[in-house]
Amino acid sequence: MGIFNFFKKDKKESKIDFTVNELKKGYILDYFMKTWEVKSVYLYDWGNNSFAREYFLDAGNEKLYLYVEEDDELICSVWKKIDIIDIDPNIIDITIANDDAPNTITYKNSTFTKISSSLGNCAEEGNEDEYDELISWTYQNKDNKELISVNRVGEEEFEATHGNYVKEYEFSNILPR
Repeated sequence: MGIFNFFKKDKKESKIDFTVNELKKGYILDYFMKTWEVKSVYLYDWGNNSFAREYFLDAGNEKLYLYVEEDDELICSVWKKIDIIDIDPNIIDITIANDDAPNTITYKNSTFTKISSSLGNCAEEGNEDEYDELISWTYQNKDNKELISVNRVGEEEFEATHGNYVKEYEFSNILPR
């Protein structure tokens, strides 16, 4: 072995550029001038060969969900949990009675229109055998900038999130811990 061979890199180089689709529990990343840690990864199966991943991100003083799906291109959105009663105190009763969510809802004086409803399964990565069946209704405001998601797990468990679309390039410095 010559002296110059010592400085040559191994054939197996370390990967340094990760994408949002490659995130795993424990990874860290920068978004919106904060550093976030991936605390959990959730896998969604919406049927018809449609899959998505959701990452629970924690920045210490703030928490959010990054939802990533591929449909000809990568579609990313960030979400924060909201109290479903802030949408409408009767939304749970209305949804149970009609077995469907309303076509329009109001949140913080803005009207949102239902753009999709999906039936699927959700499991935490690593626990795919223990999944929840859910129905998800997605709403969009008139300028297409804000989203509301209302999810029903089982018969009477409901949750709501408020979010918006983001671009993949808004996430940077993605590194494994």
